[in-house]
Amino acid sequence: MFMKKNDKIPHTKEHNGKFSDKAAQKEEKTPPIDIELQAKQAAIQSELEEKLSDLTEKYIRLLAEYDNYRKRTAREFESVITTAAEKLVAEFLPILDNLDRATEHRTNKTTYEDYVKGIALIEDQLRAILARAGLETIEVMGKNFDPAVHSAIMQVESETAEPGTVIAEAEKGYLLNGKIIRHPKVVVSKQKEKDGNKE
Repeated sequence: MFMKKNDKIPHTKEHNGKFSDKAAQKEEKTPPIDIELQAKQAAIQSELEEKLSDLTEKYIRLLAEYDNYRKRTAREFESVITTAAEKLVAEFLPILDNLDRATEHRTNKTTYEDYVKGIALIEDQLRAILARAGLETIEVMGKNFDPAVHSAIMQVESETAEPGTVIAEAEKGYLLNGKIIRHPKVVVSKQKEKDGNKE
């Protein structure tokens, strides 16, 4: 017997049972919410946030400590420079006193030779103070010209010195604790040119 289009399929107990089984299968496929997993994730997140907060606090504290260290170091360096300058100036004061006395007590009775001797003593005193501070004179006479040390102002022909030898000093050069602070100005010998007219 054939059914017409409009005929409805009767709902039997058998059909109802099949629909119920399919719905149950769908419910079984949907995984249940794992409360224990959510709790673990929340604990991990809380731990990470706590660590981040701790690291941020340490970073801010370290930054503040570095800033204090930088300021303290700058103050200490400035203090060292000021103290060194005070000591050096204090050593120069006796020289200033001696120059004042030399100027005040110079009379017509004082001979030129005595006055020069007094100035020479003051010069020796000054050089001694500078030597204690690490100042040294650069010796140049008779040395081979070294462009890293010497500053040549002219070349002069010489029959006695080898070419490239320092034969005169126009201005002294100085070292301070082994470092050049002023290059000596020197005159350097050169080979005497031959007379091209001679046959």
